[in-house]
Amino acid sequence: MAISTLGSGIDIPSLVSQLVAAERSPIENRIARGENAAKTQLSAMGSLKGTFSSLQSALEKLRKDDGSNARVATVPDEKAGFTATASTTAAVGDYKIKVESLATAHRLTSPAKAADAKIGTGKLIIEAGDEKIEVQIKEGRNTLADIRSAINDAAAGKGVQASLVNADGGQHLVLTAVDTGSEGKLRVTTEGGDGGLSALVYDPGVSTQLTETVKAQDAVVYVDGLKRTSSSNSLTDLLPGVTISLKEAKPDDEFTLKIATDNNSLKSTLASFVSAYNASIALTKSLTAYNAETKTASALTGDSMVRGFQSSLRNMASENVVAFKALGLKINTDGTLTLNSSDLTKALGEDPGALSRLFSGEEGYGADLEGMLKSVLADDGLIDSRTDSLNARIKTYDKQYEDLDRRMESLQTRYTAQFTAMEQMVTQLQGSSGFLSQQLG
Repeated sequence: MAISTLGSGIDIPSLVSQLVAAERSPIENRIARGENAAKTQLSAMGSLKGTFSSLQSALEKLRKDDGSNARVATVPDEKAGFTATASTTAAVGDYKIKVESLATAHRLTSPAKAADAKIGTGKLIIEAGDEKIEVQIKEGRNTLADIRSAINDAAAGKGVQASLVNADGGQHLVLTAVDTGSEGKLRVTTEGGDGGLSALVYDPGVSTQLTETVKAQDAVVYVDGLKRTSSSNSLTDLLPGVTISLKEAKPDDEFTLKIATDNNSLKSTLASFVSAYNASIALTKSLTAYNAETKTASALTGDSMVRGFQSSLRNMASENVVAFKALGLKINTDGTLTLNSSDLTKALGEDPGALSRLFSGEEGYGADLEGMLKSVLADDGLIDSRTDSLNARIKTYDKQYEDLDRRMESLQTRYTAQFTAMEQMVTQLQGSSGFLSQQLG
C-alpha cells in the first residue's frame, strides 16, 4: 500500500530499506565469511583426498611383487629356437638352453577317395589323449566331407580337428590332434554299421588304414645339460617363474637365457611413487601455510589434522633414511624426495631384493604408509569425517540465511508501521496547527 509522505516529507520506503540494509549487512557478512571458509575447507578436503589417493595407487604398485621385484627374461641370440618371459618369482641368473626337438601334433591321413564316394555307416571312436569322441555316421551323410563335419561337431574343438585335402589322386580326410606330443596321440576305431568305416581305422598293432603323416612327438629341451621332455612347446615349470616357448629345434646349438631385475620397470614405478609423494607433501604444506608478509592464511592454516598428515609422512621417511639412501632416495629439507637413477641401478645390481624389502613386507615403511593412507582414505576415515562435518556446517549457514530473511522481513514491517504512525501523527498535528491559526486569526 502507498504511504503518504505529505506531512513529514520523508521517503519512508527508502528510509526503511536503508535501515534494514544497515542492520542486515554485518550479520549477512558474518554468515558469508563462515560459509566461504567452510566451502574453501571442503574444497581443500577434496584436493587432499585426490592427492592421497594417487599416492595410495603409486604405493600399491610398489607393494605388489611385479612393482618392487620385477624380472625380465632376455635371449641375446635372435637365432635361438625359443623365447622366454619371467615373473617376479624367477631367480636372477644365466641358463644354457638347447632345444633338441619340438612337440608336434599327431596327424593321420586317409586313402584318396572320390568326393562323392560313400564310405560307410556306424560309429567312429576317436581317442585323443584323455578325450574320447564318439561320432555317429549315418546312411546318406557318409562322404568324407560329411564325416569331417560330423567329427568336428562331435569334438567341438577338443581332442581332434578334421579337415579335407583335395589332392591329385582324390580327396583325403586329415585328422590332427589338438594337443601336441604324446598326450594328444590319436587312435581311431569303429563300432557297428556296414563295415565301410574300417577304411578310417588307426589302431597300431591291430589295423592302420590311416597313414601317420606326422608323429606325436614330445619336445626335448636341455637346461644346463639337464634333459626335460614335454608334450607342450610352452614350458611353465622348467624354471620356476619362467615361461619358455619353444619355436625351433636347434639340436646342435646351445643358447643363453638371462633372467635379471627389470631395472627400467622398477625405476618407472619408483619415480611415479616419488612424484605422488612429493605432491602430497607440497599440498599439506600449502594448505596449512601462512603468509606473514601479506598476513594471509591458507584454507587450513593451523589445522591439526592436516599438520598431522604432513608430520606422519615426514616421520616415516626419516625413520627409513638409511634404506632410502641405499636405493638412491634423498630426503630434502622440505620433506620431498629426490630419486637418483644411477644409485638405484647400482643398488639393485648389488641387492635385487632391496626395493621389495622396503615396500612389500608385512612390516616396515611400505606397510606403515599403507596403514596410514587407509585410515585417511577409508569411507569413515579422517577426510570423509571432516567432509561430512563441513557439509553439515554449510547446511547450517543456509538455515541462518533463511532466519535472517525472516528477521529482516519482520524488521521492515515494524519500521514501516512505526514511520507510518509517525506520518499520521505529523499530519494530524499539522491539521490542528492550521485550525488554531485560523481561529486565532
